[in-house]
Amino acid sequence: MSRLTASLGLAAVAVISTGTVVAAQTTPTSVAHRTAASSGSALKFSHEVVVDQQRSGFEPDVAIDNKDRYYSSVPNGSSTTHSFVWQSLDHGKSFQMIPGQFGLGKPLTCPQGGGDTEMQMDKKGDLFFSDLQNLTNLSNSVSTDHGKTFTTSCASAPNSPVDRMWYAVHGNLGDPDFAIYEEYDAVLSGANIAGDYPSNQLVETVSHDGINFTPVVNGRLAGGHIDNDCLGGGMVNCVSDNEGIPGNQVLAKNGDLLIAHTSADNNQVIVSRGKLSDLGGGVTSATWKHTVVNASLCPDKPHAAPGVCGAANFATIAEDSAGHFFVAFSSQKTDSSGKAIGPYKTYVVSSKDGVRWGKPVLVSRSGSNAFSWVTAGSSGRAAVAWYHTNETNEHGGYLLDDLAHAEVSVQVGESIDALSAHPHWSVTTVSEHPIKYGPICTAGTTCTVSMGDRSLGDFLEVNHDAQGALVLSYVNDTSNTFTVGPTGAVAENGPVVIVKQIGGPSLVKGTINGRGKGPGAPWDSVTDTTGDAFYNANALRTAAGDNLDLTGTSIHADGKGLVITMRAKSLASLQVNPTAGGTTGEWITRFTTYNAHTQGNGHIYYAGMESVAGGAPRFFVGDTAAVPVGQEQISMLFDSATAVPGQVQGNTITIKVPYSAIPAAKSSGTLYSAMGFTATTAGTLANNPAGVFNLTDVTVPFDVALPGTKASAAVLPLTSPWMHLPLGVAALGLLAWAAWRIRTSILVPMRRRLRIA
Repeated sequence: MSRLTASLGLAAVAVISTGTVVAAQTTPTSVAHRTAASSGSALKFSHEVVVDQQRSGFEPDVAIDNKDRYYSSVPNGSSTTHSFVWQSLDHGKSFQMIPGQFGLGKPLTCPQGGGDTEMQMDKKGDLFFSDLQNLTNLSNSVSTDHGKTFTTSCASAPNSPVDRMWYAVHGNLGDPDFAIYEEYDAVLSGANIAGDYPSNQLVETVSHDGINFTPVVNGRLAGGHIDNDCLGGGMVNCVSDNEGIPGNQVLAKNGDLLIAHTSADNNQVIVSRGKLSDLGGGVTSATWKHTVVNASLCPDKPHAAPGVCGAANFATIAEDSAGHFFVAFSSQKTDSSGKAIGPYKTYVVSSKDGVRWGKPVLVSRSGSNAFSWVTAGSSGRAAVAWYHTNETNEHGGYLLDDLAHAEVSVQVGESIDALSAHPHWSVTTVSEHPIKYGPICTAGTTCTVSMGDRSLGDFLEVNHDAQGALVLSYVNDTSNTFTVGPTGAVAENGPVVIVKQIGGPSLVKGTINGRGKGPGAPWDSVTDTTGDAFYNANALRTAAGDNLDLTGTSIHADGKGLVITMRAKSLASLQVNPTAGGTTGEWITRFTTYNAHTQGNGHIYYAGMESVAGGAPRFFVGDTAAVPVGQEQISMLFDSATAVPGQVQGNTITIKVPYSAIPAAKSSGTLYSAMGFTATTAGTLANNPAGVFNLTDVTVPFDVALPGTKASAAVLPLTSPWMHLPLGVAALGLLAWAAWRIRTSILVPMRRRLRIA
């Protein structure tokens, strides 16, 4: 979350100016398909998989183990003292909380938490999880049973205060040479080398069990010398005092650590490379060398001269399978006073050895582009993702905080020749619609009403699976609930979503053809496998029963509204298994609307059926509600639900929803990320003050194009059956269609005119 370090970040080096509003460079699309920002891009992505149907997200990560199990985690906020971890056992098609304690998705052995989260796995699939304790310390946990149980240390950091941690894993837990490194900021512990404000201090630690961490001793200090880069309070394990925002780290094939981070004044992007040594007695040291990799963008004096400076948080680093390195960052042009005079642009700089670095290559295209994350596959194949706005500035203000009318989307750039002298990068818009409207505050806990909110956090992530398919995690803030200032960081953001590449070049080799075993891009209806309904809590996955086991969901319009159907394995009884979290059963379908140029950006609607203790069902529909103070983890409440007609017939639930109950749906024209799910709760959702339910089964997402709307004209041709046929057959079909159009539109009218003449 980096609340404190973010306050020293983007906003610290620029001054807002006034003038006229600059119109958007591009018009945000309201159709449900991605567009390539450069010609030749063949990247295609699935619909957005909503990770949690109720809890909101912030700075989500994504990790995939060797069995294709997906994991994602988010900090839930220091006021709640805990965070969430989710798991997918169906290749990313749906997610549930891990079976950790009390159904809250993470270990609760420590009294604090919820600040930042970091998660990595070894090759065996052992899970390592770190949680920030409100800047005071770090909790580090290990699970060897895929999130069912954890072993935890509540005091892992030898420094304090601390912020924004990142792992790098060597070997497998239990191996003699196993090591997991954790770097983070010792907040405001630096030697103030920038001269303008106190700097953070980048520090490094190591553990051989994933729980107990000790300092990686600064090599020069261990040798009895003074390290002029490390004069601050955390010098014993210091990497550098020239620190702004820490990015992630990687462990090179030769054992060196490489950390990407920004400088104390946020003008420089630095790679700090540490040569590790074993000093005996369990003590590890590192001698660090620092390379500025964006120097060519500021050719004169990086701290004063005009140029492309002002590096945005975060700088991130990735290593490909051949030992080559890639750093992604976003920077903007500044004048000699440090004032921003250009939009954020995303760059990638590469190195074949991690020592000598090339010049940064511009990857992004139009708009403003920040919060980039990079991943790499086989030799020379890399991808970077970022948040993209459709405008560059308003009133001459180029910070993301200034863009009060921005439509924000997610873009990704991919290259299969990223090491070449002139690499080719294809850029694609990943999100099906803009995922946020309005400014993004970059000032951390000092955010004010005029600066927007931090609902997207400070970063998103992109990873890839074993086949080289890209997998992205980000926040879709289309929730109709919004606030300004720092509370938007934890309370009013939308859900975390996962998107998987289903077409285009692989990051490993060849191309990705189809969705494989993961999510795809179905329309109007989906089927769901049986035997996947479980209640996850208290280290157990308890079977939820046939009536909570969905087999499919569909939505269609009948002219007056929507007809929503949900099918279960058996609805002979509505009595749910009390061991599945409660005695009340919930069968619900949710979907998202995108409503352009409006605060909140859209709505998350839901329609469902509830049965208390197996009794007569009630049917309801509603919108999401604002989150009560102290309940930051909840983003979906049912207090405003209204009654609608519905019935149970056989194993099918049918609910009729009038457009008057979901007015934004008809104006949107397309329903996104529709997902059926089941859940249990105590009492009823309408009378439950917390509104919390226990998720038991979820379908894969699908989209719905409503007839008679503007969106339908754009959507339906792109979802034609020709799209799913082999290329040759589709080409013949298109030729036949073209011939028919020529005949009906040109030849026939021409003949008629000739007859009249």
